Amino acid sequence: MIGVKRIVRRDMLPFQVLEVLRERILDRIYAPSQRLNIDALVRELGVSSTPIRESLGHLVAEGLVNSAPFIGFSVAPIPADSYYNQLYDLRLVLEPWAAARTAEGRDKKNIETLRSLLASMDDASLSRRYRKFRTFTDADAAFHQAIVAGAANEPALWAYRALNVHMHLSRLFIDREQKTIETRRQHQEIFEAISDGNPSMAAQKMTEHLSHSKANLLGEPAVPSSRQTTTHDTKEP
Repeated sequence: MIGVKRIVRRDMLPFQVLEVLRERILDRIYAPSQRLNIDALVRELGVSSTPIRESLGHLVAEGLVNSAPFIGFSVAPIPADSYYNQLYDLRLVLEPWAAARTAEGRDKKNIETLRSLLASMDDASLSRRYRKFRTFTDADAAFHQAIVAGAANEPALWAYRALNVHMHLSRLFIDREQKTIETRRQHQEIFEAISDGNPSMAAQKMTEHLSHSKANLLGEPAVPSSRQTTTHDTKEP
């Protein structure tokens, strides 16, 4: 099998097997739509079939692997750009609203969580290898989820978690790398608007950030920084 050999420690089997499989999918060592034969993975990783089946089930839930009766497991195909456009359309409704609500609430614990996540991005990279960009994307995902959580709306948080936004976007990083300096700056601006208790600015900065992210990954025109986003009141989406 092509790829860097990784030793799986038996005292950490479930987590390590999951990480190895996720890494190989995101780095396209296992190509999109490629069949994943459990017996072959047993031989390749030197573990029993149990942690492999458990890991594949987890990856099915994440949307990285497909499972079909009488066929088995395969790497999920990369969604068409139309899917990512729809994903961003939804985010551009949900997340600016959530940022405004979170800024309005100004929960001290939530603000400290956001501050900590910003700091964890400082030494991370959006390299085109999963093992390197994982630290950044994990912090990025947690930052956005913390903002949605700060809106104190359980259905919205449940829906956002179910999207697995950053895991799907990670599949594009292999050939459409984003700019970490610009991304960090945008996160900092969102954080400052939230910590200052400025709902309309928080919504505007979130809109600008998501628009630039969409442009970087999909080649869509970004919202100019000078654009004044429509004021978000804090009604439910």
